[in-house]
Amino acid sequence: MRSIFSTSSYTDMLYKNGILNMISIIIPMYNSKNTIIQTLKGFEDQTRNDFEIIIVDDGSTDDSSGLIIQYKDKSKLTIKLLSQKNSGPAKARNLGVEHSQGEIIIFLDSDCIPPQNWVEKMVEPLNEKIVGCNCGYKVIKKDNLIARYVDYEIAKRHEKLTGRNIDTIGTYSASFIKDVFQQIGGFDTKYSDASGEDFNFAFDIKKKGYDLFFTDKTFVYHYHPDSLRKFLKQQFWRGYWRVKMYIGNKDKIIKGDSYTGYEAQIQFILSGFVLISIPMIVFYPVITLLCFGILLLSNVPLGFWAFKREKKFLVIAPILASMRSLAGSIGVYKYIIENVLK
Repeated sequence: MRSIFSTSSYTDMLYKNGILNMISIIIPMYNSKNTIIQTLKGFEDQTRNDFEIIIVDDGSTDDSSGLIIQYKDKSKLTIKLLSQKNSGPAKARNLGVEHSQGEIIIFLDSDCIPPQNWVEKMVEPLNEKIVGCNCGYKVIKKDNLIARYVDYEIAKRHEKLTGRNIDTIGTYSASFIKDVFQQIGGFDTKYSDASGEDFNFAFDIKKKGYDLFFTDKTFVYHYHPDSLRKFLKQQFWRGYWRVKMYIGNKDKIIKGDSYTGYEAQIQFILSGFVLISIPMIVFYPVITLLCFGILLLSNVPLGFWAFKREKKFLVIAPILASMRSLAGSIGVYKYIIENVLK
């Protein structure tokens, strides 16, 4: 199926002609009462207003939906509220697309806040060849050490993506041409957590011969994990679902991807040596310390990069990055035991 867009000027033409709801913004939501209203407020003064907002409540147990209903009654925004049994963001996003009217769809997480130019700049690069666009984000809780670390780590990766044709997309903020999204078949709903389904989808788009683009013309404000427990739990599940992603895209094990390169593979190998050496610590502590030391040294480049922004992260970043890798590797082993070995 050929995309209906020949150049990005097509989207500008629709805007100038005043055609409404050309863009559908889809927000999956689960227990987001603390952030969702801030997210919606970010749409009140956008530089483009030809969009609808579709929020899909993924079985929340808090009062998120009630807050949205109250806000919707007072707002001029076009807001649709859908709900489903708790099934994960992949299924929630697909449901949102099914009920969308727009020819372009933009996904946004319920803990992200868009700046005024977000809608405009997220659709600007789209054309016949470039069918998806991603952008970076900035941390909201700047006073939190863990959140700042996450921000530095991801900013380093995003730095090398800017202006490039990429093969990965993070759906915290991502735009797609709708007919191409439907052609691919949407997100794989077997990913029941928010981890891996977006990269898997991006790989499928690239296999069809389309391009994806990373823009630095806009960004979103984002709530990063603000505690060590939340951060390591997040990394554990990312490692868990990465196995499924690699099983379906074995070429990425060898070639790497534009976001992580070979970092995930290298960190998994080094973390594996650390985990294997832990039982030996009683009899051969030097081996355990050596393995952890090598893992730590592999993350020193991140420490130097973060040092330019905040000096103490020269030490903090390698330690947290090593802990991240260990948590992710344990997640990998859990998936292998539960799904592959059986």
